[in-house]
Amino acid sequence: MRSLLCAALVVAACASGEKTGTTGGPGQKYVGTWEGRSYRTPSDTGVPWQVIMARVADGTLRGTLTYPGSTAPPVAIRVREYSDTSIVEEFGPYHSMVAGKDVVARAVGRVAGDSLNGTFEMRPPEGGNVIMTGTFRGRRVSP
Repeated sequence: MRSLLCAALVVAACASGEKTGTTGGPGQKYVGTWEGRSYRTPSDTGVPWQVIMARVADGTLRGTLTYPGSTAPPVAIRVREYSDTSIVEEFGPYHSMVAGKDVVARAVGRVAGDSLNGTFEMRPPEGGNVIMTGTFRGRRVSP
């Protein structure tokens, strides 16, 4: 379950073409430390996660996702697009302890103030069918 959101919920390699603006602007609202939980089902108690998101010199947003209390390595987050109200991120590839295999995840979130809520799906790194889907809820704990 610790690998559900690799998520993201979060500073590593980032592909080109993922910026929408430079300094300030809509992307600034995503910068900072976010904490939350990801859920596979409505009755799931959720897996806690932490995302640290930063704007780098070229103006893109990059981040890392970690799971508090886990020894799993940080997972790279690539921000594919964002606006004043939404963000699309890709995570990994990483090893999902829940799925028991390597995956990449895609998360789509909506921001309102310091809250970020959305959905995610995991697929094999080489592509193919969705392995797992779910939701996430988070909040910014520091800018």
